[in-house]
Amino acid sequence: MVKIKYFSAYNDFKTGLFCKISFIIGLILLILYAIIKIISFVSDENSSGFVKTIYDFSQNSQSDAIIAFSMLFFALGVILLFFHYQFAKLAKIAEDIENSNDLDETD
Repeated sequence: MVKIKYFSAYNDFKTGLFCKISFIIGLILLILYAIIKIISFVSDENSSGFVKTIYDFSQNSQSDAIIAFSMLFFALGVILLFFHYQFAKLAKIAEDIENSNDLDETD
């Protein structure tokens, strides 16, 4: 038998924290992508060592996956930010209802 769970109106399921984490990961990936593209723009195929490795990595399609994941994390952050604000509104409505019930009982 399924047990029914009741959630409080004040519970936001840590959407604010996950939103910040998602934005930070997206920003880190965006900075990483920018660094890779800048290094590959400055260097050429005659480079050697670590710079050559970064240049080779930037020339194939795998480096574009970094920007794709960055956009996904930013989109996830926006969705979680929306949910966070909606849970905040729900908590405010619940607080208003609780306060109005307290006032009605005293009359």
